[in-house]
Amino acid sequence: MSKSRRNVRFQHRASNGSDTRRLSISDASDVASEPGSPSKNGGVSKQATIPEEKSDKPQLSDYEKKKQTFITRTIWTFVMIAGFFISMFSGHIYIIGLISAVQIVSFKEVIAIANVPSREKNLRFTKSLNWYFLATTMYFLYGESVIYYFKHILLVDKVLLPLATHHRFISFTLYVMGESTI
Repeated sequence: MSKSRRNVRFQHRASNGSDTRRLSISDASDVASEPGSPSKNGGVSKQATIPEEKSDKPQLSDYEKKKQTFITRTIWTFVMIAGFFISMFSGHIYIIGLISAVQIVSFKEVIAIANVPSREKNLRFTKSLNWYFLATTMYFLYGESVIYYFKHILLVDKVLLPLATHHRFISFTLYVMGESTI
């Protein structure tokens, strides 16, 4: 390999006549000759430097860091596998509830992002309508599977019987009512 050359000057920098390197932002703020911030009484005060705190823990070697990461990931892998099997053997209603909870949390995040432009445009009821259509869609999509798996409960109960027998009509009506408010 060739030796690195020092004091190499490039043409675009040679015209300024300076042999010193440019200061970075951190170097420029550390220069002692620069004045500090003005204070209320008109004097110039220097900013106090904050000493670096030394941690009480000794620094871990690279091997120990990798070992700790491996142990953490292994533990969480087994926790997630166990959680998967527990949820699979819990039954239909638990799976439906778990998937609904994940959808609601995901939808909440998406709505938080999408809500920013609607605030700027001063659109009313945007957030409420989004949640309304989520509930309507979930009722439509999950209603039939809930009716199928729990028909021995739904078709016997007086209150839940109309929700089960007229499920598609109720879903359509809810959708049309939401569209009419837009």
